[in-house]
Amino acid sequence: MFCKGQVSTEYLVVLAIILVVGLVVVYLIGGFAGMGGSNLETESMQAWGTAAPFAITNWKQTGSTLQMELRNNDINTLTLTGISMDNAVVYSANTTFTSGEKRLISVTTSTSCGATGTRFVHDNVLITYNKGMITGNTERGLKPIIGKCS
Repeated sequence: MFCKGQVSTEYLVVLAIILVVGLVVVYLIGGFAGMGGSNLETESMQAWGTAAPFAITNWKQTGSTLQMELRNNDINTLTLTGISMDNAVVYSANTTFTSGEKRLISVTTSTSCGATGTRFVHDNVLITYNKGMITGNTERGLKPIIGKCS
């Protein structure tokens, strides 16, 4: 014999199962593919924001000009001597950073940004620096620099 409210409960359970199966199907066929792009940007920002000895805490690209905010995460004074990305040298100057200091560095990239909001990616980022009397130290990025054109 049916108890009062049993049909309503069964209906809600069946409806919940159908919704879950529907969401799984939409996800598997790529219905949420657009959501993955911002995850790559977030991973890139997190990786570079905590990198050492140089962190890139923020960046923005307009045209072929990429502006990056670099921070010295080392306890010693460092001299930035070069930056390369996409297998091309984009910066070659001696810029001194004291411990914890941030500076805005503008570089000209080999690839130009598209329309506002389109994605840019810079691979193989290599930062060259001097620490004390030791020259030619390198820091290779674990993740590419990924962002949206502005």
